[in-house]
Amino acid sequence: MQERRIEHTYNCSADVFWSRIFLDDAYNRKLFLDELHFESWRVARSEERGAEVHRVIEAVPKLGDLPGALKKLLSDGAAYEERGVVDRGQQRYRLEVKPRSLSSKLSISGELYTTPIDERSCRRTYVARVEARVFGLGGMIEDRLLHDIERSYVKAAAFTNRWIDEHQLQG
Repeated sequence: MQERRIEHTYNCSADVFWSRIFLDDAYNRKLFLDELHFESWRVARSEERGAEVHRVIEAVPKLGDLPGALKKLLSDGAAYEERGVVDRGQQRYRLEVKPRSLSSKLSISGELYTTPIDERSCRRTYVARVEARVFGLGGMIEDRLLHDIERSYVKAAAFTNRWIDEHQLQG
C-alpha cells in the first residue's frame, strides 16, 4: 500500500469551503466535467444524518495514456463509485472508492480536511491511500493512480481558487 499527502492553499476560509463549495453541485459539475474532463460525474445518493452528509458518487474519468499492461487490466474502464461521509463538525471528508475494473484487487481510500491559515484562507489536505494486489504490477498501478490523483488535485486547486474569486467567496 502506498499513501500520498497532497496540500494546497485555498483563498477562502475553511467554513466557506465546507459550507459553500465542497458539496455545491454547480461547482462539482464544472470541476469534474469541464475542468477535469470526466466522461461523467453525478451524485447518485446524498443523505444528511445529523452533522454528517453521506453520499455516493458515480464517476467515469477519461483513461489517459497507459502502458499496455495497465490498459489490459482496465478492460472494464476507469468508472468508479465513491462512498464518502462529510463530517461538518470536524470539517473532514472520508471516502472509499470502488473501481469497476479490478474491484477485488484494488483498494482506494482517502481523507480530505482543511486547516485554517487565517480568516480568508485555509490549507486543504488530501491523504490518498492505494493498494493494488496484482502480482508483478501492484507497485506500478499504485504509482500511476497516486500520480493521477495528485495531478487532478493540482488542477482542482487552481480551479477552486478561480471559482472562489469568480463567485466572491473569499470570506
